[in-house]
Order: sequence, then structure tokens, then C-alpha cells
Amino acid sequence: MGKKVKVVLDTNVWISLFLKKVLSQEYSKIINKQATVYMSKEILLEISKVLTYPKIKKIIEGSEIDAKQIIRIIVENTTMVDTKIDVKLIDEDPQDNKILECALAARVDYVVTGDSHLLKLGKFKQTTIITPRAFLDGCLAK
Repeated sequence: MGKKVKVVLDTNVWISLFLKKVLSQEYSKIINKQATVYMSKEILLEISKVLTYPKIKKIIEGSEIDAKQIIRIIVENTTMVDTKIDVKLIDEDPQDNKILECALAARVDYVVTGDSHLLKLGKFKQTTIITPRAFLDGCLAK
């Protein structure tokens, strides 16, 4: 593959990756070689918050990694961008707009998400919005 694809991973994808759900091994093998992953402060704060949810916290406590390490790994493996434009496109779940704001700031090719509010958009400006499996199978399989 030539040029790396530019991508924003939604919070739900990050959490799934660290909880060792489906796709985690496949993603870890290819993500840094074939994609540049972008992150915003707002998404990172949301991930930090989700890591404190009782159900998530309990799963993490039974693993070899803690919340601080997860945040450190994410920061080390992403490119941070400042979001300068507020997007108010998703009324049903306004928190999802932060993903679009990051995508816009980084001018990414893809937003990878399991979130139905984002997926039903299909596209946002120059960015295609797809599921984790579709991203692996269609965009990185080349």
C-alpha cells in the first residue's frame, strides 16, 4: 500500500480495542503501518471518562493494563489535532459531533465507528464513515 489512510477512531472503537474484543489483534497489526490515526483533546477526555464506568473499570481491573496506560498508548499512537470548528450535525447524540470535529480538523479519509448516529450519515464532507470491519476489509485489505 502506498499512501497511509487518515482516520479517526470513535470512542467505542478504542474501548473495544483495549477490551480485547473482535478486531483488536487485526487492528494492532496494521494501524500504524497502514493508517495515521488522529485524536482530539475532546475525544481523549471522553475515552478517559468511559474508562471510569463501573462495567469498563471492572474489566480493566482484570487485565494487565490500567486506564492511565491506555491513555498513554493512545496518545503515543495518534496525531493530536486542535478542533477549531464546532459541528452541530447530530442532534440525537450531540457528543458524537466531537468525532466529526476531529475528522474535519484532520481532513481524514475515514471515521471508524460502531455508532448508528454517525454510520447513518455515511459521509461527512470528504470523510467516509464506516464500521470497523468495513474499514479492515475494504480500506486496509488492499
